[in-house]
Amino acid sequence: MPAFSKPSVSIAVCDDQANDLDEIETMTSELLEAEGISCSISRFEDADSLLSAAQGGKTFDILLLDVMMENLNGIELAAALRKQGNDTAIVFISINREMALLGYEVSAVRYLAKPVQREKLREALLYCCRTYLMQKEILLPTAEGQRRILVSDVIYIEPWERGTRLVLVDGECKTGSKISELERLLPKERFAFCHRTLLVNLAFIQTIRYCELTLKNGQVLPISKYRQAQIKESFMRYLRE
Repeated sequence: MPAFSKPSVSIAVCDDQANDLDEIETMTSELLEAEGISCSISRFEDADSLLSAAQGGKTFDILLLDVMMENLNGIELAAALRKQGNDTAIVFISINREMALLGYEVSAVRYLAKPVQREKLREALLYCCRTYLMQKEILLPTAEGQRRILVSDVIYIEPWERGTRLVLVDGECKTGSKISELERLLPKERFAFCHRTLLVNLAFIQTIRYCELTLKNGQVLPISKYRQAQIKESFMRYLRE
């Protein structure tokens, strides 16, 4: 049976205020546990120690950074990481909204005001997990053996005489797994049926018209008239997220 690998989400929380650091760490752990998302959280009491860890090879999927810290502040830390080519998802947390808004210059994905609201943090964490951690894999049985496929590389899936055929950004993969089995494994916010026998990755859609859609590579796929409204709704929701 195909299955997702289940990597743990690695998170760094950096704040020079001990109480805030404790609160954000605890809340993050509780929120992700409630969502069934495994995580490991590293605490940093200043930006310099986090930068040193990153320069030493430590990697994180999500950074929750206070902005106003002594010596190296959160904005400067993020800029230094980006200069190194680090594309980690960054969420800024601060009482200073004007400073935090500068975070968008370093491609921060969210700004949260202190004191942090639980629901706002939950939304930010789930957004990061959906948007930045889509590099999950599925393990598929093929004629050549078990093959690892990145979910983000799948353009669309269609039936094949012995199972299904996955059209990928760099080729294709044929597997004996049924399309219904794959549909249950793939993230619902990323994949949708445009036809009874076609499961498409919404990230690769360029345009949607009546009874057909065009992919970014120029290929045209049919849309069942019964799925016209559904695929449009799924696509618009994906774009909003």
